[in-house]
Amino acid sequence: MQQTGFKGKTGTSVSKYFVVFVLATTAFAYYYTMSNVLTEITKNLGMTQMEKLLIMGAFYVGVGFSTVTGAFLSSRHVHRRTILHLWLLLAIFSSLFSIWIESAPITTLATISLFWGIAVGLGMPACMASFADSTTAENRGSLGGILAFVFNICLFSLALLLSTLTLTYRVQAFTIWLLINLGISFLFRKELEQANDIKIPRLSSILSERRVFLYLIPWIMFCLVNSLETPVLRNFFGTEFADFGAVIESAISSVCALIVGFLADRIGRKIIAIAGFALLGIGYAALGLLTNVQVSWYFYAVVDGIAWGMFVVLFFIVLWGDLANDMFKDKYYLLGGLPFLLSWFVQLLIEPYVESISVYAAFSLAAFFLFLAVLPLMYAPETLPEKRIKERELKTYIEKAKKVKKKYA
Repeated sequence: MQQTGFKGKTGTSVSKYFVVFVLATTAFAYYYTMSNVLTEITKNLGMTQMEKLLIMGAFYVGVGFSTVTGAFLSSRHVHRRTILHLWLLLAIFSSLFSIWIESAPITTLATISLFWGIAVGLGMPACMASFADSTTAENRGSLGGILAFVFNICLFSLALLLSTLTLTYRVQAFTIWLLINLGISFLFRKELEQANDIKIPRLSSILSERRVFLYLIPWIMFCLVNSLETPVLRNFFGTEFADFGAVIESAISSVCALIVGFLADRIGRKIIAIAGFALLGIGYAALGLLTNVQVSWYFYAVVDGIAWGMFVVLFFIVLWGDLANDMFKDKYYLLGGLPFLLSWFVQLLIEPYVESISVYAAFSLAAFFLFLAVLPLMYAPETLPEKRIKERELKTYIEKAKKVKKKYA
């Protein structure tokens, strides 16, 4: 197999795909595992809203701070491979605090939560940038779809495996996986090499790019809508249907991610992003118009699963690597990741007021803002190279012409 250069202009070795897939999956799973453990702690201990806000707020602040720190350190001062090793070592060390989490006072829990957040966020930009560097614009969608599918399967498997364990043992069990990751990252350290002459953009220059702005604004709008609507939806559906809907959405988004990934490399990213926002807007519109009709609930669950499959592939994995092109990608993934990571803090703020929020107004406004988010995307440039799209269209045209010729020959 042809070996790779850093910029992905040639093939990439299987070993490099393996290590970046493992690290990227671990980054996602680690975030969800620790946030779920902390959420259950706040429920089990019957905390007040202020105490819950303190615990979970400390976690999200830690994630945000360390994500920014990790992106800037790997861009300027520290080799990305070193950042990844530090991240795994810090994550393993932080698991030692799990022995106190079920009996510690609030101030100690807040400190542990902050430290866990720092451990979670440090390696996120480096993991995703490493994945992007191992791919090209022409295959990033399909490989991103596979990554999203693997992540969903791992997350579902983790939920089943860890559900029978106490919170302390859940953290310690995941630590075993972190140790395996550390061993893999050292074993395949050559695959995590990065070029020394690659251009490192300033954050201000990235934000000033029109194409970045046109994709980032809709993503921020979605993250805000999602964080505001999640507690409203759970309160409206009830625990039983909400849990059932989550399983349906997880299954649909997993399959959809695979399909969307391959489509993104054929028809482009832009049309899929527009379809995702429009589809989710229709889902909320159906809830707003047919609030008490249960069919609309199932319709929303299906539509939400499809949209999440699209968004995970595009806005978590593919687009920021496309937009970075041949430049250093960590800061691009920082910008793409922060809106989603920090939107959960907004959700914490709104949870106490869900009972007083009109579901009709909430769903109607969500639909309005999601349709509004489509407008910037209409002016956004396609990130899949035009040459690739033309080649696909030409190939399709030739195949159709051959079929017509064969039919009438």
